[in-house]
Amino acid sequence: MTATFEQGRADIFARVKAAWDPTGYGMAWPDVPDDTLPPTSQVPWARTSLRHADGGQRGFGPDKRRYERTGVLTIQVFAPKGDGLSRCYQLAKILADGLEGQATPRGVWFRNVRVREAADSGNFSQVNVLADFTYDEVK
Repeated sequence: MTATFEQGRADIFARVKAAWDPTGYGMAWPDVPDDTLPPTSQVPWARTSLRHADGGQRGFGPDKRRYERTGVLTIQVFAPKGDGLSRCYQLAKILADGLEGQATPRGVWFRNVRVREAADSGNFSQVNVLADFTYDEVK
């Protein structure tokens, strides 16, 4: 399977959404305005972004060429200070489990899923979930 940049992005965010939605907490998405985030009340929330990186031609045929697309998905998980770091770890594990070793229908693969502590942000503790992704585009 292959994907364009837009299809790859859509598949990646669909996988994140499927993992996160059962938590019932809000998530900020790129290009989607949401006046409720960050929350004014002390509830966990998350923010996601992705950045494509290097890629190159992987193969070619008489009519089509295959190009590798790679990058890093970052999901920032926030929880109110206090036991916030423990809650961040719990939520980060949900996301990591939803990504680790997974592939989307169009062949986006997630690898090297990791959890990293980050500096507090205002009244929130923060843990980041990072995942390398790769997929191919044929054109």
